[in-house]
Amino acid sequence: MITEITSKSGTSKITYGIAGGYFLQPVPKVIAMLLLTFAGIAGTCIGGLKLAVLLMLLFLVLPPILAVVWKTQIGVYLLMTVAFFLSVGLRLIPGIPIGMSIDFLILLMLIGRGFRLQFSRNWSQLKSPLTVIILVWVIYNLSQIVNPWAVSRTAFFYVIRPAVGYLMLYFLIWDTVKGTMQINRIFQYLLFLGWVAAVWGIYQFFFGYFEWEMAHVFRTDTVHLVFNHGRWRSFGPIGSPAQYGIIMASLACITGNSFFYKKTFFAKLTMAFLFLCFLMAMVYSGTRTSFIILPVFYFVKVIISRNKKLYLTIILGIIGLIILAKVPTDNYQIQRIQSVFKANEDKSYQIRAANRKMITPWILKHPIGGGLGSTGVWGQRFSPGTFLADFPPDSGIIRVAVELGWIGLIIFLLIYLQAFFKGTKGLWQMKSNAHKDKVESITCLLPAWGLVEMGQEVAGVFPMSLLFWIFLAVLFTTLKYAKNETEASH
Repeated sequence: MITEITSKSGTSKITYGIAGGYFLQPVPKVIAMLLLTFAGIAGTCIGGLKLAVLLMLLFLVLPPILAVVWKTQIGVYLLMTVAFFLSVGLRLIPGIPIGMSIDFLILLMLIGRGFRLQFSRNWSQLKSPLTVIILVWVIYNLSQIVNPWAVSRTAFFYVIRPAVGYLMLYFLIWDTVKGTMQINRIFQYLLFLGWVAAVWGIYQFFFGYFEWEMAHVFRTDTVHLVFNHGRWRSFGPIGSPAQYGIIMASLACITGNSFFYKKTFFAKLTMAFLFLCFLMAMVYSGTRTSFIILPVFYFVKVIISRNKKLYLTIILGIIGLIILAKVPTDNYQIQRIQSVFKANEDKSYQIRAANRKMITPWILKHPIGGGLGSTGVWGQRFSPGTFLADFPPDSGIIRVAVELGWIGLIIFLLIYLQAFFKGTKGLWQMKSNAHKDKVESITCLLPAWGLVEMGQEVAGVFPMSLLFWIFLAVLFTTLKYAKNETEASH
């Protein structure tokens, strides 16, 4: 990712291999090494090994972070990396403010892009298929500061940062990515990060957690989340098995679909290998809702393909699922999949169903909800003892409905619906298959994610709260440049 180029004067430049371009002026090697050594020694003397490591990382990480002001794409790659590995840092060094660093990074990207737009005055670049509905969502979230039913204003300032800040990535990618080649690089890097996460989870399944991972599980009292029926669930570098399973299932859909669009043997082999890795990691996560994503994805793919020959495969798939649900087995992974079809027998499902029935009248009487951060962890922290703070939001749909009311829920669902319908329309209008795999994959994932939102949180929990907007940006940026390429060829 980072290479060094030596000039005639004996100095070196650091460049990033993914996005291209220089972000550091020539710095003599000796000075760079002395700075790192000094940081290590000073940190060890003052605060021990941890401070030494932090200071050395600061010298290495600060230049590319500052570079995002001029090169927005550097920030996109950094944020994708953080999305997959933020939880690793929190497990190794509890309490480090990585979340604030994400907000700061996005702020730098926005400042840099806003500064450049001041000179170009071409604000029309921000016009996209989702601009209006996203701006409505942003304004509605910001208006929660005056929500009369909100108990804590402090919670608002904690929750609004990711709620509004992360979706700015959509506009940053839409505005700064130029051409399908840059889109492909972003997409390929995303698959690479996903593959590393998949291998990590597979390793956890066969060899167990690392010592520091196990220490984190017991320190945070989350054994009940990762240990089910005598089995340890894989979560890789992601924060929870649920989010890990959803991400792995999504990437399995993407690579499985891309397999049929690739033309060369090596490309097909690569997609098949990645699909297998993602599928194994998904199964080992033990996340039941992730098992829903694959069949829903394929069902939507067949419907929007308008290929009548594929309709028969849906019937065959349903028969296969019925057999899978009924076949007797001692295999834990298969039993976990079968439990999806026996939700009424599951105690946790019964509790969630009772909670939803109980909270529905309250939601109907509060059209704008109880305010951002009024429920869940934030509610217990900033408004303890209140009705909403003690209510466990068990899904993205319920959390949005409780915090933002049924009006907010309608806007939230409109984002999903508008993205899906405009993605489908764009897919039907594509003349070339060169980029159709990305467009079709993300478009078909949207209904699957929407369905999963009924049982888990997708777009509201990190890292999917970040990746969701990256996926949408890739979808519509691909459509934009694919259309331009088609028009240029005629």
